[in-house]
Amino acid sequence: MSLVKILNVNILNPTASFLAPYKFEITFECIEQLKDDLEFKLIYVWSAKSSTLDQELDSLLVGPVPMGINKFVFEADAPDVSKIPKEDLLDVSVILLTCSYMEKMFTRIGYYVNNAYTDGEMQAAPPATPQLDKVQRSILADKPRVTQFAINWDDPTQEEQPPVESVEAMMAGESDGELDNDDEDDELDEDEELEEDDVDGDEDLDETEAQDEAELDDEDLEEADQMQDDDDEMA
Repeated sequence: MSLVKILNVNILNPTASFLAPYKFEITFECIEQLKDDLEFKLIYVWSAKSSTLDQELDSLLVGPVPMGINKFVFEADAPDVSKIPKEDLLDVSVILLTCSYMEKMFTRIGYYVNNAYTDGEMQAAPPATPQLDKVQRSILADKPRVTQFAINWDDPTQEEQPPVESVEAMMAGESDGELDNDDEDDELDEDEELEEDDVDGDEDLDETEAQDEAELDDEDLEEADQMQDDDDEMA
């Protein structure tokens, strides 16, 4: 059972300039006295290729944490654009809020961020050098992607369980929680192929029988015609 539960995250400026700081109002509940501080981080993800490209915008230690409901505002600067390729500054990225205890993360909340020019002409023909003062970021605050990690609160050094969803899957619009029915599908396909083979075999047998019957009918007709000719000659 988790000793700390994030109750609500209120993004105070979901729509703002790309260069504006991020402001998150975080409400959480602590149900037991903690021995150590909680650590919150804001991480900017602009590429799903590698986590080494992520930017940690800021980290904050909160403690000592009293039992009950607590609230605070976490503010962090915008990402360092010099570390992001120009072609990746616009469009969709991800902002992550993580919460850890004794260096073990137990909650991660991700939000999609859309970065775009507000000017229609610049949207249609973006300048070669991005003008970030004219770029607006919009955080999808109403659609958070929450991932819970199970940790041992008495001994957080023990390895936690894997997350339900990876950041790479989030960036790709996929989910790790989907069931893999490949084996079942393969079995179904095999059964269907067997059924099709049976049907094809039955059709081949029917066709062969029909051909045999047709050949027999032709032989009977030829024999009957021969007998008729013999009768005519005798007459």
